[in-house]
Amino acid sequence: ELGQTLERMARTLREQLPAAGSAGRGWIPPGTHPDPRPPDEADVVVVGGGVVGWSVAYWLKVLEGRRRHGMRVLVVERDPMYSRASTVLSAGGIRQQFSLRENIQMSRFSASFLRNINEYLGMPNEPPIDIQFRPGGYLFLASPQNAAALEATVQLQRDEGAQVTLLSPTQLKEKFPWMNTEDVAVASYGLEDEGWFDPWTLLNAFRRKATSLGVQSCSGEVRGEGRGPDPPSVPSQVHMPDSLEYQPVACAIVVNAAGAWAGKLLEAEGLPRGLCQPPLPIQPRKRYVFTWHCPNGPDLSCPFVIDTSGAYFRPDGAAGNYLGGMSPPEVSPRGPLRSLKPLFLIRHPQLILFQEEEPDPSDLSVDHDYFQEQIWPRLARRVPAFESLRVRGSWAGYYDYNTFDQNGVLGPHPRLENLFSAAGFSGHGLQHAPATGRALAELLLKGRYETLDLRRLGWNRLLDGEPLQEHGV
Repeated sequence: ELGQTLERMARTLREQLPAAGSAGRGWIPPGTHPDPRPPDEADVVVVGGGVVGWSVAYWLKVLEGRRRHGMRVLVVERDPMYSRASTVLSAGGIRQQFSLRENIQMSRFSASFLRNINEYLGMPNEPPIDIQFRPGGYLFLASPQNAAALEATVQLQRDEGAQVTLLSPTQLKEKFPWMNTEDVAVASYGLEDEGWFDPWTLLNAFRRKATSLGVQSCSGEVRGEGRGPDPPSVPSQVHMPDSLEYQPVACAIVVNAAGAWAGKLLEAEGLPRGLCQPPLPIQPRKRYVFTWHCPNGPDLSCPFVIDTSGAYFRPDGAAGNYLGGMSPPEVSPRGPLRSLKPLFLIRHPQLILFQEEEPDPSDLSVDHDYFQEQIWPRLARRVPAFESLRVRGSWAGYYDYNTFDQNGVLGPHPRLENLFSAAGFSGHGLQHAPATGRALAELLLKGRYETLDLRRLGWNRLLDGEPLQEHGV
């Protein structure tokens, strides 16, 4: 029995990893058809093979019912090696602590899904899926200026069934003696269904299960060039990687789950500008993640800490290892960089980063001075032991940043009848992917939301110019 188990594990590794010495050349990711060309027809084309796109594809097949021939679903991913994918470059967190009711509900659904992941995504005759979930909880720290807002948000979270407690500075110091609580007025701490997990394992589990249910996939870039037939619609053309060749795919529905590049789909040449209004306000925003070692740092009971300054950190594997980062601060000498400020965070005047723009998103290079000059002082102020930390590594990834209100845009386009969106989650797309996929599949198959009412996340708020603000980003 042990030998059979080891053989299954070896087979799984062979299927998921490139051959030795190939440097990825000729490697076909699991779930990708060896024929690089997409089919001529599909019922649904999902643009984007990240965790949101594969979740949509999975739920479409699960919920389709007893169709005679089954729904033909095609997932198109332009980066089959996932070298620039937001999913696998994220910090892998999940939390209930949001300020918007819909986001709290989506987190609770996703947490239940992850707890029972093998009931949903398990494969016959294969080892159980282990997403390496660490239930460390999230810890939000609030300054005196933001204490009342944090307390009100915690009450909303409790009303939705989340197990969140408030800690005074004294209680905080007793529970986490390694922390400097000098400027903290109150903290909120998630007691269950919060922590972090391995994003790649979740993505691969969705992909393998969806493929086993009949979902097809291919490598390429979908461009909505030209105009579909009346009524107004988005045509689907899959452009082959590293080639001028393209393949039209006749389809009834296009799901835009392209993450940080979702806004580009409606900017293609040939699409009538009037029909593409309002524009999808989603841009790629580059975010750095750093890893470091500190042998005298917080122990393994350390939660995912969100500091008053905006810096964050959590344990990373073995004792003494951590990862963390920080989004660029909200202000510059010339005024606000963004129109919205999180309720939970306050910037320390002596540590404000004076900059005029976001990091250049054209590549994933890392600005190491950003850690030395901006993040490290904040970390050491909160955790004195971090004064002696040693940086081990770093990487950069993308947020699919919704510049309108930092929330996902979910549902049908108001003018292009075959286009549905599932993008713009601004950093919480991974943790909400199970709920997003289920909700959009219900909308496509049944014409309404059933499990969660996510109508407020639709396009109407863009048309009306009324942001649906999420302050916990």
